[in-house]
Amino acid sequence: MQQLHLRTLSHVKSELRTKGHWPGVVRLRRGWAAAQARPWNDQTAELASLRLERGGDRFLGACVAWLGERGVRRVLSPAMPDEQSSPWRRAGFENHLELVVLEKDLRRPPPPPLHRVTQEESPDLAALAAIDDRAFDHIWRIGKAGLADAMTATPTSAVLVVQIAGSVAGFAIVGEMAAVAYLQRLAVDPEHTRRGIGRSLVRASIDWARRHGARTMLLNTQPENLAAARLYEDEGFVRLGARLHVLAKEEA
Repeated sequence: MQQLHLRTLSHVKSELRTKGHWPGVVRLRRGWAAAQARPWNDQTAELASLRLERGGDRFLGACVAWLGERGVRRVLSPAMPDEQSSPWRRAGFENHLELVVLEKDLRRPPPPPLHRVTQEESPDLAALAAIDDRAFDHIWRIGKAGLADAMTATPTSAVLVVQIAGSVAGFAIVGEMAAVAYLQRLAVDPEHTRRGIGRSLVRASIDWARRHGARTMLLNTQPENLAAARLYEDEGFVRLGARLHVLAKEEA
């Protein structure tokens, strides 16, 4: 049976069609099934992010094998609720990281930001990624490709920034889809923390979402990031009971 499984996986893997070059954003397809892979962050290509657009566990296994042949040692899923994890778990993925989810009713306008917040029409991904790298521990950094994913995760989105002395000190990526807003990413350069920049970005993101028709906003954060949780709760976000998990599969 094991030999049959290996032959089957090899056959599936050989049918993969790819667009793009690793390390970089790569589209993987097999028939109807489709996924996108990219390095987890800009520091290492041995960690990969794999986003399944459609397909099942065998296709996921083939994608993991393809990445393994290119030096990837651990493949991580997007954050997801348990009810969406079945094909990943059948493919051998296990819980790796956990996130808490918070929600805010947007019927009331937020207080004004403490700083001037502007919208970047042509964001400098390299500059934003450098702030992101300084703001987060290694495993939570998402790099230029991850930031680009966040910007395109919803049909409508914006990059909001606070500048200090002409340089970006913090940014937020906010998007809207079907009257639900998502605070996709918020990062403040450690050199400028404790100045209310994060609070200003949260308030500006809420204002942007309300102006674009959103009635509620969702975000997620690490359970151990107590400072971020306090900020969000101060600004009216409420924790939901469900948690999200990033799943991972190690390559042999």
